Amino acid sequence: MGEFKLSTELNEYIVDGLMEGYREYLEIRREKARKMKVSGAYAWVKGNHIDDQVARACKPYGVESKLAKAGLTWQYLQFQHQDEKILFIVKNSRYFHEEQVDRGRDANGKIRNGKMSYMENLMKINSEIDFSNIKTDNTNDSVQLQLFEDNLLSEEDNVEIAKIESNYDRFYIITYEIDESQLISGISLFMPNPIDNKAYLIDDLTTYINPESIQIDDELKEVLSNDVDSNNNYDAYRFDIGINEETKEIDRKS
Repeated sequence: MGEFKLSTELNEYIVDGLMEGYREYLEIRREKARKMKVSGAYAWVKGNHIDDQVARACKPYGVESKLAKAGLTWQYLQFQHQDEKILFIVKNSRYFHEEQVDRGRDANGKIRNGKMSYMENLMKINSEIDFSNIKTDNTNDSVQLQLFEDNLLSEEDNVEIAKIESNYDRFYIITYEIDESQLISGISLFMPNPIDNKAYLIDDLTTYINPESIQIDDELKEVLSNDVDSNNNYDAYRFDIGINEETKEIDRKS
């Protein structure tokens, strides 16, 4: 497993950028809550701030970022290092599932029925990797497999993904976990296997977190606590976050 770990320097850049992005996002939430009568939709921009700051932090290491799409409108960054031939993305662990990587979880924490085409395609980068010596924990979660798949990527997107598959040897998913105190309490480095659709834990990056970098006061806690209820009922398909593609089609027709 050690052979697949990233360098200590890159790990530090990734975690520093992730934490700075989250800190920036929290300040935006505080600012908008003070100025606006309603600001709940800003709960969905967290990923943009984190991706942006990870890109800035990792640039000195030679990591380049490329804008990509997941679904019709949701944008995210792919992080690429040409010399080491690696590509990684950053995801909120709330929407990630180790046993069903190309499906993940929806906003309610349930395994999605539909596949995420972009994830399924990126996982193919790891087709030549021998996962036999990497252990992963089994879970008891189950999913009813259905013949649904989101085919919302354009032909141009698919061509670009095909190029990526030939240019990189390893694909990673970096997940961050936000605890009940609204603090980032864990950061993990996973490598997904396209054969069994499972993510294998390569490294725990939590030790790189500076616990003093983010402070949550009572004002911010109140702002963020409102997200717990609103996230379960929000019109989330507009943000392409953890929503089944077949569900989106039904909603658009109704």
